[in-house]
Amino acid sequence: MNIAVPALRLDLDTLLERLPPFGPQARAASLALGAVMLWATWPTLATVANPAPPFLIFGLAAALGFVVSFGVSTVKGTVADFFATSPRTLAIVTIGLLANNVLYLLAIRRIGPAEANVISYLWPVLLVAIMARFRRQRLGRVQGLGIAVAFIGAAVAIGPAFEKNFDVIGILLAFLSGLIFAIYAAIRSCGRETHDVVGPSMGLLAVLSLGFHCAIEPSASLSLSRWLAIAGIGIAPLTLSNALWDRAVRTGYTAMISGIAYLTPLASLVLLAVFGVGTVSVALAVGALSVVIGALAASGLLPGSGKTRA
Repeated sequence: MNIAVPALRLDLDTLLERLPPFGPQARAASLALGAVMLWATWPTLATVANPAPPFLIFGLAAALGFVVSFGVSTVKGTVADFFATSPRTLAIVTIGLLANNVLYLLAIRRIGPAEANVISYLWPVLLVAIMARFRRQRLGRVQGLGIAVAFIGAAVAIGPAFEKNFDVIGILLAFLSGLIFAIYAAIRSCGRETHDVVGPSMGLLAVLSLGFHCAIEPSASLSLSRWLAIAGIGIAPLTLSNALWDRAVRTGYTAMISGIAYLTPLASLVLLAVFGVGTVSVALAVGALSVVIGALAASGLLPGSGKTRA
């Protein structure tokens, strides 16, 4: 036994040396996939947290996110970097995430959480279009078709809403939520920070959200299940996911990670169905799948769609 252990360690070391290096594209994909897995919990947790006021939900979640991020930076010994984020970056992250998430919380009150999720997740397609415009690049025919397929898929997903008094305002809120995040992601793709900028922004987000809650929302008491859902929002889809995504978009592989991000609505539908907090119809599933296919084409990830780093 005393001889076998060193031998095993030597074999493992040799194996690790032979493994191919973890390249920048694979790293970007891993960061984006991690963000997707955490984002997928957002509709389920938000549905459980409702009908608590949206600014209260977001404010408490952001406060917890700030504490978690600060704790991680303390353990890593990077507290100085934690507070080194520029005011401009703090403002961009705060405004982008506040508007995106509060609009989504308002949308799910008017339309179903699954429908709102599919509409909001048109943002990767919107991001590809925005970045192509910004870089003065022309989208290929397949990419243009992909954008059209994605929007048709969203229309199919919300089709059942016609049976429940079609809510234009709810659909618009969900779309604006996605559009704002696409703009936010486009701006953050130009960021050059090497440290976490989402965690520090959570503190400002918490102050603003709780301030809005005190000013315009009625007071509310929260049950244990809602407290747990809010805690989950603060840790998973709000703080950790956005920190991973923020690092992913700064790798330059925006088109690739936008395509990966479109796995989120499908993963979200699965969680909504598993936990029984949302109705997942055949039309909704077909629409979400169409959105994913359209996004992959728009991002240049399908054969014949052309390669782009938009």
